[in-house]
Amino acid sequence: MGATTKPSPTLYTDGVAFDERTGKLNRWPELLCLGLVPDTMSGGFSSDKANTILNFVQRDPAYHIITFVGPVGYVNQFVAGPRSIYYLADGDADPNLVCNQFLAPDWHLVYEDTISKTIAMLKDIKNRGQTEG
Repeated sequence: MGATTKPSPTLYTDGVAFDERTGKLNRWPELLCLGLVPDTMSGGFSSDKANTILNFVQRDPAYHIITFVGPVGYVNQFVAGPRSIYYLADGDADPNLVCNQFLAPDWHLVYEDTISKTIAMLKDIKNRGQTEG
């Protein structure tokens, strides 16, 4: 009987590149059109909705699940866990794709940019409907 090897993971440190390759859906309108209501601003679903997401991908194999597994980052597969956050994706479903943005040399700049964009989005939501002057 021959030895078998497990494929090595393909590590991404660029979250945008990972999202593009995996087809991560992070826009609310897209998810709402599919009949899903995410729990986070970035289109994530809490572990409470794991069964909902699993049932969805079982019905439509064009989609798969990406799991945020805390400080380790993202894995391109379903990983059960009480604090996991799940994302729906429609791109490359290779389970060996992983993303850890904190390994990038410029992670702090990306993090700062993400926080700034989030604050701007929250201010826009807060001020919606208000006029200046």
